[in-house]
Amino acid sequence: MAIVMRKGLFYSPLLTNEHGVNKLEKLYQTGVHSLKYKLSSFFPQSIDLELTGFFFLPFSWLIQNLEHTPTAEIGFHSRVTGDLKGELYLCFSRETAMELVSLEMKRKRPFRKFFLNKIDESFLSELTNILINTFWHTLHEELPTRWWLTPPVMIQNVMKSIQLASKIYSFDRRVLLAEISAYRPSFKMELIFIPAGESLNHFLAKLTDHMVRSELEENLF
Repeated sequence: MAIVMRKGLFYSPLLTNEHGVNKLEKLYQTGVHSLKYKLSSFFPQSIDLELTGFFFLPFSWLIQNLEHTPTAEIGFHSRVTGDLKGELYLCFSRETAMELVSLEMKRKRPFRKFFLNKIDESFLSELTNILINTFWHTLHEELPTRWWLTPPVMIQNVMKSIQLASKIYSFDRRVLLAEISAYRPSFKMELIFIPAGESLNHFLAKLTDHMVRSELEENLF
């Protein structure tokens, strides 16, 4: 990622619920840990995954940084409704898309892909579903969460799609950006959530209340 900022500068002026965001980051880390086992059923080799970035930043900063992020070229978009509302994007480079498809195809025949067809897009869409459902399950285990998503739709130009979203959402709106890195093979993905209204703030407040209640219950026993 191109984002560089001091922790003090980043956290104090932008966040309304630091404890909730810290807990959400831990849940994302748990989700990434679970995801690498989920993906083992898709590929002939295990893939090591790690959450290497977790940012809660203004929409305008997101757009500025995506302009300098080669990993966010293509991806999938879903609209979220329920306890959390907004736009969800999974983004990666074209090279990463080819790498993922090539890994899957090694099960069938040993050659490398150089273009994406409808079958490849369907495969990547299924991977997106697995990733989203893994993160939802992680959140739901911590705090019962209801959400519904439209089927992931492939987008050939992530930057253009998010620029169009900026016509709906204000530039000072805080968005959530998570960077997921893989090793052996090496690639990166970005998971972006653009919340609608105050749904993310409300969710973080509920998450914080849940943390406080859980700590009180533990202290009683």
